[in-house]
Amino acid sequence: MTRRKDIDGLRAIAVLGVILYHSEILIGKKYLFSGGFLGVDIFFVISGYLITSIIYQESVINKNFSFFHFYERRIRRLLPALLVVLFFSLFLAYFLLLPVQFQTYLKSIVSSIFFYSNFHFHYLGQSYGEAILSTKPLLHTWSLAVEEQFYILFPALFLVSYFFLKKKIKYLFYLIILLSLGFTSVISEQHASFNFYMILTRAWELMSGGLIALNHLMYKKTFKNNSILSIVGFFLILFSFFYFKDPNEHPSYLTTIPVIGCCLIIYNNTKNLISSFLSLKFLTNIGLISYSLYLWHHPILSFGKISGITENNLFYKVLLILFSFALSVLTYLYVEKNFRKKEIISKRNLGLILIPMISSILLIIVLMPNKQKKQFPHIMSDLYNQTWFTTKQFSKPCFQRKKFFCNFKNNEKNQTVFLVGDSLMASIQEELKNYLIIREFNFIPMTNAGCDFLNKDFNQKNNFCNFKIQQNRKNKIKQFKDSIIILHLNYKNLNQENFDEYIKSFIDNISKYLELNYKVVLIYPIPQLSINVSKNLDNRFKKEKNSFLQKLKDPQNHLYIDYDYFKNDTKEVFSKFDKLNHKNLYKLFPHKNFCNNTIKDKCLAHSTEEIYFIDGSHLSKRGSAILNNDLIELIDKIK
Repeated sequence: MTRRKDIDGLRAIAVLGVILYHSEILIGKKYLFSGGFLGVDIFFVISGYLITSIIYQESVINKNFSFFHFYERRIRRLLPALLVVLFFSLFLAYFLLLPVQFQTYLKSIVSSIFFYSNFHFHYLGQSYGEAILSTKPLLHTWSLAVEEQFYILFPALFLVSYFFLKKKIKYLFYLIILLSLGFTSVISEQHASFNFYMILTRAWELMSGGLIALNHLMYKKTFKNNSILSIVGFFLILFSFFYFKDPNEHPSYLTTIPVIGCCLIIYNNTKNLISSFLSLKFLTNIGLISYSLYLWHHPILSFGKISGITENNLFYKVLLILFSFALSVLTYLYVEKNFRKKEIISKRNLGLILIPMISSILLIIVLMPNKQKKQFPHIMSDLYNQTWFTTKQFSKPCFQRKKFFCNFKNNEKNQTVFLVGDSLMASIQEELKNYLIIREFNFIPMTNAGCDFLNKDFNQKNNFCNFKIQQNRKNKIKQFKDSIIILHLNYKNLNQENFDEYIKSFIDNISKYLELNYKVVLIYPIPQLSINVSKNLDNRFKKEKNSFLQKLKDPQNHLYIDYDYFKNDTKEVFSKFDKLNHKNLYKLFPHKNFCNNTIKDKCLAHSTEEIYFIDGSHLSKRGSAILNNDLIELIDKIK
């Protein structure tokens, strides 16, 4: 198959879009290339086109297709460069990441090597759109996993389908495109993470490229010297890069804009204005190194963000991008090109090189964590640990479930405990689950971001907590009579505009379940700080390494809020809750554990050895244990 220079140029546009997106460069109040993440969708279309072309040419035209040779080429193309980047970033991670981050990073290395990182990040609860540039250096490998899964599944599907359908195979492509696009449009709002990461919702992009390959090779179709449609396609891609800004909205019907744009350019395989532009040496050279560039840029920019050197500093961002280009050129010249050539690296030598490399990385992963952890004081060991994602069932976090809630123990002889609330309650659910299972309770957590309780929806635009989610919660609770319901109201979600209505609805909700003979544990407000505890301690440690521990021994140097500030902030909530009385209502006061103890009139965020809060509001593992000790004691009395 003749190499198309314009496709190399299209690769360059795609990778530049992604890099500029991850660079977090602000122009006024808007990020440059805010839709640059859609460069990955362009890569998918290109992959679909090229892989279908290769398989069709070798199997139908040349009749010499070999699964072994196909997968060997894919391994040579993908794995060596990936392993080089993993080795390099592993040592950076050892020195730059905190223990919790490092543990997560090691798991992402394994998922990257074995091409399941899209599943890894989805089940980790890591939303791609959570931040433009993630502090998870290997988050970008999710797309490599999707492509590798395509390479594994597609050849057999194509060959079997072609055997039965022959030239009618294009209708199967149309069907897959329609089903996949329809599926992604249906689930994109309620299941944004699954929708973003999975091959089922990306199949239409890959198959769109494949359909163009069929039209070129099987049906000999193209545009006849028509530059207009290619220009339209190029405009659609640029429009998408500048206009779109939220990855959580993609893929969906909106993603058809850049995908159609890419298809129009690839479909027109005759020389035209756009193909001439994309064939410029500057762009084709970037296209040639685009795989290595995609691999390198994200961990380098991510480590720059983690270390703090690129914060509000355009100069250092540009330096790191140039460094990524330099490493990409070297990787392309000395790794990618050499491994692709069998005369340089034979099949036997390929295995002799790759297997020890993978084994070495896996061995390092086993040996490194404890040693890496010793670099830091004990108080740093739990920083950034997102406890609200810890509790899982069937590999998926219990947090953010909207219908199919986790159900632990699930023994009809046991009493059931429901935990209802937002991410604040999700941060205590793992410790609570462990306590309850030992005590022979069933445990069903119902925690969702911005979703405090079980009643009225105050913001129909809030996709996190709509009426349907709340109805699902109520329907589940109805199935378990004589249960215990733990409720908490996040006072920071309240404002004067909706305070009276919101809290009245919350209290009415409590009264309703008390009347139905449920036992309700009402958790009073948990203190919340105006600072991010993990980030603050992390920055202090970086700046004051030598004196950090010494200063921390003095409680006056701890992070805190004034107790009077907390009381004033929550007095109306306390006043309303204090008026509630019922034989089945039990009250818990978390602030008594954190306020007015070690330091008079202060609510502390941590001790000398351990943090109580991960950020400004979510409890850490230790903070959760403290609250749960009181909570379990109360539940034991109820039982």
